[in-house]
Amino acid sequence: MKETPSRPPAIPMSSPHLYFSRGAAGLLIATFILAIILVFSTLQNINRAQSLMEQFLQDKGEAIIRSIEAGSRAGITEHMEGINPMHNLLVEHAKDKDIRFITITAADGKILEHIGENMQTSLSAGERTEIGRSHGSVGRMNRDTAVFVLSRIFQDSGSAAITDTATQQLPQPPSPEAEQKIISIGLPTSHFDTARRQDVRHTIFMGAILFLVGTAGLYFLFLYQKIRLTSSNLADMKLYTENILESIPVAIITLDAHDNIVSCNHNTEELFGLNLNLLQKTGLGNILQDCSFSISATCDNLFEKEVVCKGHNGVTIPLRVSCSPLVNRDNEKIGKVLILRDMSSIKEMELQLERTRRMAALGKMAAGIAHEIRNPLGTLRGFAQFFGNQAEAGSDAKDYSQLMISEIDRLNQTISGLLQFSRPRSPQITDVSAGALFAKTVSLLEADLSGKSIELHWQKEENVRLQADPDLLLQVLMNLLKNSIRATPPGGSIVLECTKEAQSVVITVADNGSGMTEEVRERMFDPFFTTTGSGTGLGLAVSHQIIEQHGGTFEVRTELDKGTTIRIHLPQKRGQQ
Repeated sequence: MKETPSRPPAIPMSSPHLYFSRGAAGLLIATFILAIILVFSTLQNINRAQSLMEQFLQDKGEAIIRSIEAGSRAGITEHMEGINPMHNLLVEHAKDKDIRFITITAADGKILEHIGENMQTSLSAGERTEIGRSHGSVGRMNRDTAVFVLSRIFQDSGSAAITDTATQQLPQPPSPEAEQKIISIGLPTSHFDTARRQDVRHTIFMGAILFLVGTAGLYFLFLYQKIRLTSSNLADMKLYTENILESIPVAIITLDAHDNIVSCNHNTEELFGLNLNLLQKTGLGNILQDCSFSISATCDNLFEKEVVCKGHNGVTIPLRVSCSPLVNRDNEKIGKVLILRDMSSIKEMELQLERTRRMAALGKMAAGIAHEIRNPLGTLRGFAQFFGNQAEAGSDAKDYSQLMISEIDRLNQTISGLLQFSRPRSPQITDVSAGALFAKTVSLLEADLSGKSIELHWQKEENVRLQADPDLLLQVLMNLLKNSIRATPPGGSIVLECTKEAQSVVITVADNGSGMTEEVRERMFDPFFTTTGSGTGLGLAVSHQIIEQHGGTFEVRTELDKGTTIRIHLPQKRGQQ
């Protein structure tokens, strides 16, 4: 069965929070309030427009009815002469384009006169009764025909003179009930309906705008939330990346397309002793002298090599350089990424390992040589003493025998040193006071210091204590200080101090003497290596061996004509490395 590839774990991110944009939230609230105001004002305007329209049409209808009533009173004389003036009067008024029809209805519902458009104008019994009781005008809106109908009791002074238009004969005097007539005026509302539809369309348009504004507010609120979430994720990603870069124990430098420094981590600043701003101002070429061109020139593809560069302060730095191109999402090269590993400590470890290997080999050889030479030397010394005793006083044979004895003793001393180097004794660890150890060392070297007028600065470190063999550690200090005395000119100074660090105690011996070359520094702990005409060259080799037995290390810093500083790192407690 084929396994489904597991999804890679996501990068740790902070928990998402809901953020609100004040601007977007204010826009939404304002849009909601404006929508309510728009709906309320639209309904209010429609109702007000309806009332104004009805009032206007009612006033206009009242004016027309009063005009007809006045005309009917003026037409009494014509009625006396046998002419029907009411019909003509209604026809003249119906010519007005704002009048759809005029109808006069009897109390029993019979239409006496109808001028205008032919539409349903008869009044129901209930409507006639309502008009009769109101003693005024009654208006009603007919939505189907877009007509406002105003009806009221018609005050016709010449009602008795109205004839039947169908027969053109004078009627008989009517009864009092039949004399009550109702006049109805139909006035068009199309103009008002058109204006109202425009208002509705305007309201719908404004509502659509508010809807778009509200939608835009919601979109911006959602977009703001996405931006805040994206910004939070980017901040987490940046912090995550920075933590990774800062936790990597190498120097990382990013360059742009013109080999200008863009960014670096804290290890880069520590390596070169400059912050990012100074690194950018100084430039890669000035920071890594003699090798930046080769790094930049060969960085088109991924490569890794070891180079020896000279830093901005002139100090030589062995580096392992890894370089790879920096590309964007379109796979275009936009710069380079340099990973610089300081190989100084590794080189030092390699030298110490090689030195230890050589010392082990030399120790085995020295043990065999010393064993084979010491016995013949004893025999030679015995014969030299015998021949010296046999020779006459003041003769050359006597002097030669003494010279032979002294040379044999010097050779025997060298063999003793070889034996000590090849078969070192195990240190007897005790609690040692640094101040007492320094005082004893200074007293033993007092004659050597005063002979060259060298001033030794040291402190009585009463509170600093060591877990070490005092005799072996005294031997180490004596060897180091004697070398400093030989390297320091008359009138110079030497510093001897002991300090505590995190997990170790550091003993420092510093002088302002002649210093050493790089070649001498690399070989200073080799057996039989010496830069003076006297000595066996075993002092520093034995000292190195003693410090290794204590679980410590040497750190050497030197510069020609400026002096040498040697630091011994010893664990505070036995067993710590």
